[in-house]
Formats: sequence, C-alpha cells, structure tokens
Amino acid sequence: MTQQFWPHLSVRNVILIGSLWGIASCATAPPPAVAPRFVDTESMRETPVPDGVFREHRLARCQDDVDVPRTVERYLATCSEYFRDGSGSDGMMELEIGLEEGHRHSLILLTLGQMYLLAGQGNPDLLPVEGPAADLGSYDLNKPRLLGRARDLLTEALARRPGDAAVDYLLADVERTAGDFVEADRLTARGRDKCTGGRSFGALKMYQDLYRHPPKYVGGPGPEFPQTAVNKGISGDVVLDLLLSPAGEVQQFVVVESPAELLTEAARTSLRQGRFEAASIGKYAVWSWLRVTTAFNLGP
Repeated sequence: MTQQFWPHLSVRNVILIGSLWGIASCATAPPPAVAPRFVDTESMRETPVPDGVFREHRLARCQDDVDVPRTVERYLATCSEYFRDGSGSDGMMELEIGLEEGHRHSLILLTLGQMYLLAGQGNPDLLPVEGPAADLGSYDLNKPRLLGRARDLLTEALARRPGDAAVDYLLADVERTAGDFVEADRLTARGRDKCTGGRSFGALKMYQDLYRHPPKYVGGPGPEFPQTAVNKGISGDVVLDLLLSPAGEVQQFVVVESPAELLTEAARTSLRQGRFEAASIGKYAVWSWLRVTTAFNLGP
C-alpha cells in the first residue's frame, strides 16, 4: 500500500548574482501563484547561487552592461546624486542634456524614462521645470505629457534592450498609470520571459526604494512514498534547488542531497504539481532559486 507524505518545505533565501545598484516604486504586481509549466531541457542548465534568504538569479544567457562609456557613467552618477539630495528634477535635466549631446545609451533612456513615469504617477520631486514635458501648472495637463515622454524613452530603450524585462515592466507601469490595464498586463507577461537583474533592475530598486521578496512554495500535492523504499527501509530528506521563472514556473531542479534516486524522483513529481510565487524586487518579478526540503519519514 502506497503511503502519502506531505513535504516539509524549508526556504533559504538572499544572495544575488551580479551587481544591483539601487531603486524603488511599485511597478508590476508579482505573478499569481500558479502550477508550474515544468521545463528541464539542455538549453536551461543554470548553476544555483550560494545559500541565502533571497536568491536572485541572473540567467547565463543574460549579459550585464559592460564597457559603458565614461561620459554616460558620469551622467548617471550625477543624476542619482541629485535624486538622493532631493533634486530629482535637476537629475532629469542632466540626462536630457546627455541625450541632446548624443549620448542615447540604453541606461540613460531607461533611467530617464522611469523618472518621467514616476513624475506622471504624481512624484512632486520629479516634476521638470523645463524640457519636453515641463510643468504646465496642473497635474491633469502634466500627466499625459509626462507619461508620453516616459513611453517614448522606454520604447527607444526597448529597441536597444529587447531582452530586458525591466523595460517591459516600466512600459507596463506607464500603461497602467494611463488607464490601459489590458496593455499593461500584456507587457508584464511579455517581460516575464526575459532577463532580470543587472543594472537595469538596480535602477528600479534605487529610484523606487524597493525591497526584495523571496520566492514561496504555496502548496500542492504531497509526494508518494515509494513502496520499494518503504520495503527497503530507505527514508530521509530530499533537498532540491528549484529555479523559478518570474512567472513562478519551475524551470530546473538541482539535487542538493538525497538518500536515494527513487525518493528524489518522488519529490520532483510532487513539486512539478506544486504552486509557487516568484521572487520579486518590489512588485517586479525576477528569476530566483528556491531550496525545498521534502521529508520522507518511516515513523517509529
């Protein structure tokens, strides 16, 4: 007779790959807990990051920004300094000057587009007094112009960063703020198939003062204790690292420890039917690892 056992789940989180240099406001809501579409193909073979409470992951196929021109770095640094000092609108003008001088780097476009978005959401510290969307004295008049400027900049950034989820998430925020929730949902879903982390998400975290939220196992069927294992007296904990997509889907299993392969497969089978919440930075869903322990106990 097959015995049913519910897994004991332990989650260890916080560690990141790549550099995060900061930012904040809410953007896209984390995806609902879903039963994962399991994918474990040769094209998706990632290495887990070290243990920690929050285990964000930068996919191997996703490259971070390298060799950013020094002039672009200076504009970005000046903008962030103004922002931290409470003069965000001056920082916006610095980046606008950079664009006028021909420095249309994707990080400038993404950062400035985000700041116009936040201004369009009502942040008074980011209301420009000059430039293409200067203050007209009324939020009703300012809002469409600020969001339009954000949309234009982020659309240009998307052409330069087609695989970056941050751009889609920000564009989704623009449409949501403008009232187009259908388009916002479409853009959010599109972003969940792309790269997360790196400097673009660092910019989100810094300018929006975001917190990191670990992934969660929500629930699912308990594993079946294989009768063969019962007969042989094999028991113990199966510890697996699960790579979760921003949609909360299990993309890969990595065995950390297990007493036997048949218990490993029983744990995998139950977790394939489980439901998970993706890790997130604020409301922006990201790739992450989740450590899950399934306990197979024979009893006294």
